[in-house]
Amino acid sequence: MRNMGRHRLPKFVQAFLDRHDKAWHYFRRPGFKRVRLRGLPYSPEFMAAYTEAMAGQAPCPVVQRSTRPGTINALAISYLASTAFRSMSPNTQAPYRNLVARFCKEHGDYRVDTLQRDNILRMMGKLEKPGSANRLRKVLRAMMQHAVDIGMRSDDPTRDVKAVRIKSDGYHSWTEDEIAQFEDKHPVGSKARLAQALLLYTGQRRADVIGMGRQHVRDGMLHVKQQKTGAQLSIPVHPHLQQIIDASVTGRLNFLVNKWGKPWSAWLHQLVR
Repeated sequence: MRNMGRHRLPKFVQAFLDRHDKAWHYFRRPGFKRVRLRGLPYSPEFMAAYTEAMAGQAPCPVVQRSTRPGTINALAISYLASTAFRSMSPNTQAPYRNLVARFCKEHGDYRVDTLQRDNILRMMGKLEKPGSANRLRKVLRAMMQHAVDIGMRSDDPTRDVKAVRIKSDGYHSWTEDEIAQFEDKHPVGSKARLAQALLLYTGQRRADVIGMGRQHVRDGMLHVKQQKTGAQLSIPVHPHLQQIIDASVTGRLNFLVNKWGKPWSAWLHQLVR
């Protein structure tokens, strides 16, 4: 192949002519996989492939093949491939990914550099729940900081956007009477009682509880790796907890399974309400 140079081609793109004088275009950037770019330069097909190559991963499901560089969609592709996003735990990634997808669905075709502080405030104001507004702010802040890092913006429009204050007395801790009422309603052997016992006697988050299984119990200890912190814990199995586990129908790898034998989701209120 003969190198045609980079004249008027996007950054990191090289063009070659084969022996039949057919042009071939490749994305070649140090540290990235060499990728052939199909279509004519600057066509929707070409630019979609180029944006994917720059991001280093497949596109976000909501991003169209006609993604244009500089848009929210292009930023989403790059952000979801970033070290900052990939270093999050899977439980944190999932809500971030869903919020990015919803934001792209409504605003994906707009340019990143047109997003301003007042736009963000209006979007947050349209959400009924303060928690939803704060989650949107948090995700947009992560995306805009990534945009600054990769040169898509020179500033972060979320910098001076404050979180909505939420008035709350915190989570209610069950009293002994409330625990007794729950246990009277859900006898030993029920899924709800098993879920409650795992939460009560281990003191772990629901995301960690749903991953627990018999293979984690060794020598009277329940060995757990917390998803959020990565901490390795060894928790003594309380005799009452062992009694409830032994009396319950469990899965092969998870204590908590549905009627099809599949693990429960993190929403344990399905079980303990």
